[in-house]
Order: sequence, then C-alpha cells, then structure tokens
Amino acid sequence: MKNFVLLVVFFLAFLATQSQEKSSISGNLIDQQTSQPVANAEIILIEDSIITTSDDNGYFVFKNLPKGYYSIRIRHIAYHDVVKKIKLNTGENIDLKFTLTGKSLQLEEFIVESESETDQIISKLPYIETSIVKREMDKNASRDVGDFLRSSNNIGGIRKGGTQLDPVVRGFKYSQLNIQMNNGQKIEGGCPNRMDPATAHVEIEDIEKIEVYKGPYALRYGQSFGGVINLKTVRPEPSDSFQIHINALKGYESNWNGNKEQLAVQGESKKVFFNLSGGRKDYGNYKDGNSNEVKTSFKKYNYKGQLGFVPHKNHSIIMTYEESNGRDVSFPTLPMDERKDDTRLISLDYNAGDITGLINSFNLKLYNSDVRHEMDTKERPFSDTTVAVSIINALNQGGRLEAGIPLSKGLLYAGVDFEQIKKDGERTKTMIKQPGLPVKREQLWNNAEINNFGVFAEYSITLGKFELVAASRLDFNKGISDSILVMHPMQGEIFHYSTDSIQSEYINFSISAGANQKITQNLTLSLSLGRGVRSPDMTERYIILLPIGYDKFDYLGDPQLKPETNNQADLTVKFTSHKIGLLQVNGFYSLVNDYITGKRLPPSIQKPLTQDVLGVKQFYNAGNARFRGFELTYSTPLHLKFGIKLYSSYTCATLDKVHKYILNDQGSVVDDVELENDALTEIPPFESKIVVHYRFFKGKFIPQLSYRIVAAQNHVSEASYEQETPGFSVIGFSFTYLFNKYFTVSGGVDNIFDKAYYEHLNRNIIGSNGNLYEPGRVFFVNLFFKI
Repeated sequence: MKNFVLLVVFFLAFLATQSQEKSSISGNLIDQQTSQPVANAEIILIEDSIITTSDDNGYFVFKNLPKGYYSIRIRHIAYHDVVKKIKLNTGENIDLKFTLTGKSLQLEEFIVESESETDQIISKLPYIETSIVKREMDKNASRDVGDFLRSSNNIGGIRKGGTQLDPVVRGFKYSQLNIQMNNGQKIEGGCPNRMDPATAHVEIEDIEKIEVYKGPYALRYGQSFGGVINLKTVRPEPSDSFQIHINALKGYESNWNGNKEQLAVQGESKKVFFNLSGGRKDYGNYKDGNSNEVKTSFKKYNYKGQLGFVPHKNHSIIMTYEESNGRDVSFPTLPMDERKDDTRLISLDYNAGDITGLINSFNLKLYNSDVRHEMDTKERPFSDTTVAVSIINALNQGGRLEAGIPLSKGLLYAGVDFEQIKKDGERTKTMIKQPGLPVKREQLWNNAEINNFGVFAEYSITLGKFELVAASRLDFNKGISDSILVMHPMQGEIFHYSTDSIQSEYINFSISAGANQKITQNLTLSLSLGRGVRSPDMTERYIILLPIGYDKFDYLGDPQLKPETNNQADLTVKFTSHKIGLLQVNGFYSLVNDYITGKRLPPSIQKPLTQDVLGVKQFYNAGNARFRGFELTYSTPLHLKFGIKLYSSYTCATLDKVHKYILNDQGSVVDDVELENDALTEIPPFESKIVVHYRFFKGKFIPQLSYRIVAAQNHVSEASYEQETPGFSVIGFSFTYLFNKYFTVSGGVDNIFDKAYYEHLNRNIIGSNGNLYEPGRVFFVNLFFKI
C-alpha cells in the first residue's frame, strides 16, 4: 500500500510541474425571462469545431487556448442561437455572460428538463462517469432499474426472474458495487439469494437521473470498490410563484400482459414545496422466443410523500417518506419465490449554499431504510410434502455530512458518513404429510450487525493544462452478531459460532487520483489511479448454510474474512468535434487482493442443510483476481437530425489460483485440483450496440432503431462448472412523439423477430440445467400526461 500511495503522490507532483499558464474563455448562460441558469446548452468554438456543454449552474469554460480571434455559438433546442466574436490575448482569461431568449416551441418544457446527451458519451471526470436522464428511461419498456441499466455500456444484470435484476458493472457485482439513493441513502435487501438487490426497492418511474461512477475513484459516496450507482429520484423544488404540476403515466407491454400506472402531484412556492406520488405494476408470465411460457409474474405498488421548506435564502429542508411493496414475485431460478416485500424509506435532507466566504455548500442527510422480506416454496413441485417459509428483517440507517470549501483556486469536498446494517431472520420448514414431526426452524442471521464510520475528502483543481481530482477516505468497520448455532433433528449440533469468535473490526484506507489533459483543442487524455477497500458484507460474514452462489453448494459465512482491495488504473481518450462527433475510448486494469469466494469444507467438518446440493462451501480470501477490459462510445454530432451511436465493451476476469472439485457420475465430490488463472463466474461477454435515430418536426417525433450484437462467452469458470453461452443478435425499435407540452407518447417493439436467446448472466431454471430465456417479441406503449 505504501508503494501505491507514493505512486499517487508522484503522479500528482508530476502533473503539477507540467502546468503552465494559458488563456481561457468561460461564461454563464441565463434565461432572459426567468433569470435562471441554462444547463446543457452546447457552446461551440466555430473555427476549431470544439464543443462543450453548460453545467447545472449555466457555467462553461474552454481552457488552454492560444491567442487569436474566436467565434462562439450558443446552441440549445429551447432557445435561439447566439453568436459572439471575441479577441483573446496571451494569458487572458475572459469571462462572459449570455442572456438567452426562449423559443415559442411546445416541446420547450420537455427538452429543458432533460440533460444533454453529451454526458452519456463523454465523461467530464478523469474516470468513467455515465449520466442517464429520465428522458432515456421513459422511451424504454424497462420494468426496473437493473433491467434498464443493461442498456448502458459494460453494465449487465443477473436475471433470476421477470424483474429485480442485479447490476453487474465491468464484472463487479453484489457488495463490490456501492448502490445508493440521492447521494447517500443505502438500502439492505432481505433475501440471501439477492432476489431483492438495492435497485429493486426504488421504482424506475420515480427516478430523475442515474449516475454511474466506474472504478474505485468516487470516494465521496462511501466505500467505492468496483463502482458507485447513484439513483436520483424526482424531488420538488421551490419556485418564485405558487404552482401545481400533475404528471401521470400509463404503460402497457404485450407478451407479459403488463400494466403500470404512476401519478405525481407537485406543489411549488417560495417557502414551501411538496410532492405526492404513487404507482402500481401488474405483470403476468412472459413467453420466450420459442413460445414457452416462463413463470415471471409479479405485482408491485408504491407511494411517496415529500415536504420541503426554505427557512432562509439558499437553504432548504426536504423530508421524504416512501413505501414500496412487492407481492407474489416469481423467481424460476431460485429455491423460493418472493411472497411479500415491504420497504419503508425515510430521509431528511438539509442543503445550504453560499453560507460564508469559507464554505461554498453544506449538505446533511439522515435516513432510515427498513425492509421486511418474506419468501417461500409454495409454488415449488415438492410443496405438497414440505413447505419452507423465510422471513428476514433488514435495517439500514445512517447519515452523511459534507461541506464544499473553496481552497487555493480549487474546490474541496470534505465530510463524514455513517452506516448501520442490522439483519435477522429464520427459515421455517413444515412437513405437510408428516404432521407428527416437529417444525424445523433454521437461523439465516441471528441479530447480525455491521457499523461503518467513514471520513472522506475530494479535491479538484485546474493547474494549467491539467484538471486534477484526488480523493481519499478512511473507514472504521465493525461487525457483530449473536452466537450462531445450527441444530439437526437427528444429529444434534452440527455448527456453532460463539459470540467471541464472531466479532470483526477493520480500518480501511482508500485513495484515488486522476487528471484530464488537453492534448489538442479536440483531444483529451485522462488517467486515473485508485485503491478502494471494502469490508466483507453481511452474507460473507454471517450467512448460515444456504445455496446462494452460482454453483450447487450451501454457503457458510466467515466472520474473520479480510477486506477486499481493488487496485485499478483507467486510461481514457476523449475526442469532441462539432463536425465529426463525440468519441471516448477507455481501457482499465484491476488487481484485486484478498478476493472473496468460496472453498469446499469436508463433510467431516460441515454437512449441508439443503437437499440436492453437492456440499458446503465457506467464504474465504482466495488471493488475487484480475479484471481488464475496454469500453468504446461514439456519437455523431448531436445537433444533426440524423444520428448514430455506437457502444462496445469487453471484460476479462480471472482468479490466480482456485480449487476445482471433481465430481463422479452421481454428482458426488471425489477429488479436487488447483487451477491457475481460472475465469471468474458471471462475467459478460463482448458486445456492441448500434443505435440510429432521426429527428422529425423539429425534434417532436424521434424514431430509433437499435441493433445489439453479443458474442459467445467461452471464457467461463472451470472450477464452478460454468456453462458456455452462445452469441446472439437482437433488433429493437422505439419512438417518442411529443403532441404538445401536455401529452407525450413513446412506444416500440423489443426483439422484433421474436428470437429465442438468453444472456450469459441469466441463471438456470431451478432443479435443471435449463436456461432462463429472455422475453420474445414485446410491443410496448407509454402515455405521459403533464399539466
């Protein structure tokens, strides 16, 4: 670790010595009527075809410019173009102010509230950040967040049923990803098999924006290992005048016979503002491309209330209460189905800006996330003899405090965060045809608890031709639980962890640094180095004999696991041209120390509790794992009516050493061998996607055709007996039509040619080696009403 820290320090020092003073042009864009900032406008230096966009504050900047005459064009679909000519001298920094006049277009409100597509192609940070806005979600037929994220570059999803897909980013998954709401609220799912990952407890219809930070770099947001997924939900805002807005959605999908509705009412004024919303979904089983029915039905409903105050200028307080409920959610690849899932989310946010000359911003968040999860085997073939019911209570509560401080021409974010996770649950087995036998009760967790307190800082500054970002955090992590005892009705005690052997404490240090350097006016080179450390999660420490992995073993936790450490480097080339378009190419390499996976325990040490499994595996630190890959994104110039986007990605992941257990014809373990450089399980294969669109009637009608090509995955885990999967290609069509500012419709066809295919990350149907196929042809339509 010392060598890594020295490398980062040397890297920053080198960049600082390379800096030199050059000229720049910056400015702010203001709406003439409202005096509010204009975000996501294109600012173009016409002579050099250099393009940038304005941020949320209407600010833009061109740095490291040679002296000369420049013509600046401001372009936004909701405003009239503005062109200004200026002369720039050596060493001069010109700051401009543009007042933009709005066009009298009916689509104005629809476009203004959406962000520029540039953020989906080009990352402004040295590492890869992808921003996905509501407009992109609205024109798709996604049923949940995990399902929608699969449309993003190098992001997959583990499918176990019709909904609630578990995200995979560059091969990192589960607790290797930091998933949160609104800059800090965490959610702990109840199911040991992750049928309810954190993304499953937030409805996609309620999301305004999704931010994905790839790699161990965004340390402001908590333990960052493989990446951060920040779900920003729709929130009310104050207004100079009292206003009421009503938004309604009605959606339908064929094949599933799926229906969804959402209604939201927002009130705004100078001092008080609010939001009331609710929705429901009712989906049946779908048919795959072979016309086989797949049991994937589910029902969901949710409602939310938010109330905000403005106690003082530039200060706001927002209180949020939300409930989401799942009912009868089928999972054909898991031992159980979700019968009930009741989630309650509460948060308090205090935000302040321009407090003093020393503090730019101050943000405080307190939250409580409470999940009660119930699942059972009532729909399984053996339910006439044995019924198992599991009930888990999962609590995640905590807070975050952050201050933004101007420091030496840069900006420092510093703060603390705290997270407490509590989990308790048991599985009850009832023998239907043997009522004389006692009911079996098995602990899944026994009042397990993990506490994490973190201190973090992030500093960004521009030094000549370099834009630098550096971050660090220190985490104090502690895990405790009541004693764990597993009893067998015939054999008595078969497993026991006492209280003194179950406690674990860690101190984790993470650090990252990165830089953007302008090579030419159109070309930028970015480099990021990071070391992210994560402590073992609740399952890895405390799970008690459940088949939760990819393979057919009962898994047992280990409270004395070491933390995983991700040492990663990202190199990115970014090209922007008003004439040619936007191009970003990224390569990454990750060395993970103390990688956590499972190893088999001999039957003499531990026997399984689940029928038809091969034995018991216990989590352990297996040594080094390596991830490497690339991502490519390209878009034609965004101002053109005809547009093409291209996405390509590939990840390869291996474990230096791992044991393979040799099976006989009956499936029993007879021997084991050690493998080197074996593939990790559930790594997506190479894929590319081409999207073509055309803007008709000044952007009111936009049809879009997508062609997705996925290669076969032949690099699979030999140790886990992972199956190879064939490649496939699929075509989809969608459109968006804005009738007026009150009514919009989107629709289309997924899997136009009704192709039978399955993703590599789809689990197998329970009790067989059969694959869980994706839905066949699906027609969908979404109707949006806005008053």
